Amino acid sequence: MKLTDEQKNEIISFTVELVRLAGDSGHEAATARCVYRKMEELGYDEVTVDEYGSVIGILKGQKEGPALLFDGHMDVVPVRDREDWTHEPYGAEISEGRIWGRGTADMKGALAAMICAPTYLEKTDFSGRIIVSASVAEELLIGSALEKILQRYRADAVVIGEPTGLKPGTAEKGRSSVEMICSGTVAHSSRPDLGDNAVYRMMEAVERIRRMPRRSHPLLGEEVIELVEITSEPSPGNGSIPDKCRVLWECRLLSGEREEEYLERWKSALEGTDRTEIKIASYNLPSYRGPLLTMKDFLPGWIGSEIDHSFTALVGRSLKKCGKAVHEYASPFGCNALISAARMKIPTVILGPGDIALAHKPDESIVIDELLSAASVYGTIARNFLNS
Repeated sequence: MKLTDEQKNEIISFTVELVRLAGDSGHEAATARCVYRKMEELGYDEVTVDEYGSVIGILKGQKEGPALLFDGHMDVVPVRDREDWTHEPYGAEISEGRIWGRGTADMKGALAAMICAPTYLEKTDFSGRIIVSASVAEELLIGSALEKILQRYRADAVVIGEPTGLKPGTAEKGRSSVEMICSGTVAHSSRPDLGDNAVYRMMEAVERIRRMPRRSHPLLGEEVIELVEITSEPSPGNGSIPDKCRVLWECRLLSGEREEEYLERWKSALEGTDRTEIKIASYNLPSYRGPLLTMKDFLPGWIGSEIDHSFTALVGRSLKKCGKAVHEYASPFGCNALISAARMKIPTVILGPGDIALAHKPDESIVIDELLSAASVYGTIARNFLNS
């Protein structure tokens, strides 16, 4: 799909507008209002806001047919290091062929392209429906909002616009957070013989997990199990031996993992240690509209060819039609595709403009030419899928 100069300027201006609104997880209200207004302005047939604050727009083709969903999250990670930025974090400055600012790559550029591009198609260009979801809270609760959307709106294929440099992500490592708690007996630090130091117990447990054999997959690579947090109680100690020690592991899962079997591996590694509890962590977050979003942090990975290869092939043809090379890859980071693909088994491709290496960092930016190419590709995918 070839863009006019007017369409190119619209996508750039809309990206700038979105970046200037900031909005971390749970605080996307201003961005949602902007998205809602834009969808109405662009002529979407239906625009709704669900109870959690995600904005969903629907474009209907000339007749009944399949449904293609484009998803981009509205939230960004907060800026905590302004002194390290050489560009204003929410200024959306345009220079050197880039738009600079928090969320440009991850992923307000893709969101702007996804919202605009389908409206540049004529209704006679496709059958069925194009659904665009601007979802909330992805940065903290991966997939929670999109799962609610997909339970309400049927989709036959999904494109997730995370930054991939327009390389189609056709497989993805999953993720989990595993919480481990060791219990001891509190005592005065001058009489350790009267207590049982929970931190010492935890030191042994941690070493057991570090020595646990790691699994690997020829496409996804090796699973990741990494300790990211450790705390003890009471804290501060104030002369007391801790009777509780908690650690949190962040893990990257392979495809096909099952929670019970996964935890059983950990329990086997810890055999012989007592007073140690292990569980999958759960998180919740009040949405900006009030209702609570929840997430049990166990999301296995997925491989697209095990779900449906035809959509991956269609995306590849669409990229080639837009003059782009096709380099499929397995995504090492977690995103909303862990719900659409791994859990709901909907054919999914992760495809967006921007470099993931720039996300969450000072001087995040997106190349404007790549942003505009993404819009062309999205429109082409929609036309090809809804006429296939």
